[in-house]
Amino acid sequence: MEYTVKKLAKLVGISVRTLHYYDEKELVKLQQILFFRELEFPLEKIKQIMESPGFDLLAVLSDQQKLLILKKKGLNG
Repeated sequence: MEYTVKKLAKLVGISVRTLHYYDEKELVKLQQILFFRELEFPLEKIKQIMESPGFDLLAVLSDQQKLLILKKKGLNG
């Protein structure tokens, strides 16, 4: 599915200007940053995590899924 810059910016909740800093290859990185932000990680911590030599994208996605489930449970009850 293809999006215009404006539609994609609105979808992910960032400005068009910010989105212009990311190219197609960097959208996965942007998605990771947005997930961490949703989980209320500060930007400096996100940077440390993502620049860590042991950064494992699949492990991070699994952890993020678990954290989102816990956050959802907290919101629901």
